[in-house]
Amino acid sequence: MDFHCSKGILALTLIFALNIASAEAQLETDTDQAQTLVIGTGEIIDGNVSNARNMAISEALLKGVEVYLAGSLGSQDMVNHFPRLLQDVIPKAREWVANYYILAEERIAGRYKVLVGVKVNDEVLKERLREIGIDLMDRPPIKVLFLVSQVEYPEGELSYWWQAPGAGFVLAPVELALHNVFEARGFHPVNRLLSVPEGEYSSEMNALELTNEDTIGWGKLFSADVVIRGRCRVILGTEISLELEALHVESGSLIDWGMEVEQMEEPPDDVDQVVETIERLVDNVAARLSPKISSTIHSEEPTLNQLELVLQGVRNFSQFRVFKDLLENEISGVESVKQTRVRNNAMYISVEFFGDEKRFLDMISAQKSLPFATDVKETEEGEIHVLIREDNYDTP
Repeated sequence: MDFHCSKGILALTLIFALNIASAEAQLETDTDQAQTLVIGTGEIIDGNVSNARNMAISEALLKGVEVYLAGSLGSQDMVNHFPRLLQDVIPKAREWVANYYILAEERIAGRYKVLVGVKVNDEVLKERLREIGIDLMDRPPIKVLFLVSQVEYPEGELSYWWQAPGAGFVLAPVELALHNVFEARGFHPVNRLLSVPEGEYSSEMNALELTNEDTIGWGKLFSADVVIRGRCRVILGTEISLELEALHVESGSLIDWGMEVEQMEEPPDDVDQVVETIERLVDNVAARLSPKISSTIHSEEPTLNQLELVLQGVRNFSQFRVFKDLLENEISGVESVKQTRVRNNAMYISVEFFGDEKRFLDMISAQKSLPFATDVKETEEGEIHVLIREDNYDTP
């Protein structure tokens, strides 16, 4: 009897080991497909281990889909489409899972834990996301310019930077809050202290209250996709209000608007209280505007553009490799990078990318991850030269 019992236990042990080995082998064969390792936990209630195990597996599958969405959508789309994802995607997590493999499981402290390899059904989930208006296409972040004034009462102190763009006014509290909130939502705020508007502008564009035409004019000067204009009124001891409008630079149309007001029972003890209130108001309005901005900009069919860059001052092939890696991995929207020819110490590179040419070149100029300094300029013949400067080079 003992002998047969031992044989049964041995057989079960072998079957369990083979299942684990099979799952691991299957996981390794799927390395070309989206695989995510996650841990699920289920609480053991009234000694029901089976139910706890099922709960742990369900939690792991849910986590697997959440991790996939975060990696595929990025922070901007995850934040902007969060309500829709909660309603239409995440509750149906099992529908988006193609396969899963339990690699390890453990019962500990009244809980059952499983380590699961999850493979998401990429095509099915992408199709569902498209049906609810969420596109997974890799796009450059939306560039936003802020034209928002701030006035404080009873002093009547007024601040708006476009009255003298070259004066280098420090960021007002409302501007700083706008930058932080929209950057956290995945947008690319224009830093007016570092960006100099290219081109001429009329004196009417220095007015506090701007027309739609002048507002769009500022957006074009800074190569922005969207301009957010408005006003913040700080009435100490009474209220703080914020009104914002988002305008689409290319079409000149109003995307959406929002307004928030917060009452103040008494004058604040310090300026930090005012700043915190402004940040709350900005965050509330941004929660309304951000999804509308993203859907407006991303509803446009992206155009695949091709541009030839001339990389000058190349000292060795490793410099080209570093620059190529930058384009492929750090510049969003790039589809392909190919070396076409070499002439003296210059390499000609053909780049295919989605988006605007000027924004693409601006992103190259703004990169700080290269081990050498570069200058980007256009020649009279129309060639785009990227010059590697010898004054700041570290051998990669």
